[in-house]
Amino acid sequence: MIRPYETAVVIDGTLADDAIQREQQQLEDFFKANAEYESADVWGKRPLAYTINKKKIGHYVIFNYRAEGGVPAAFEKHVKLNEAILRHLTVVRDLKNEAARAAFAVRKEKVELERAEGAEDGDDMDRDDRDDRDDRE
Repeated sequence: MIRPYETAVVIDGTLADDAIQREQQQLEDFFKANAEYESADVWGKRPLAYTINKKKIGHYVIFNYRAEGGVPAAFEKHVKLNEAILRHLTVVRDLKNEAARAAFAVRKEKVELERAEGAEDGDDMDRDDRDDRDDRE
């Protein structure tokens, strides 16, 4: 049964940029060869929450793909002895959750657009309209 997966990988951030790109490309090639590769979301170098193997910086990449159940296990075997990979985590994506996130992003963008248009029109959302209330003096 083919399922949607998401694999987050932390590559050693102290490596040279070309070495990081080479590691990322090798992982991408693995997914292209063994699964229906969808995308890679590169977060770049970020500080780690805690030290891993005396490293404080990691290069984060998230791979999205569809595959049979054996591919994540094969991926783990593929990266287990690679010292450049500090951590990895594979989860089954929840497509309902992704659809809800996408809908929320669209709504949020629409609200922000309306606010920006309101600010351009001079409507600064002040509560100056309270003068018409009889219960206040």
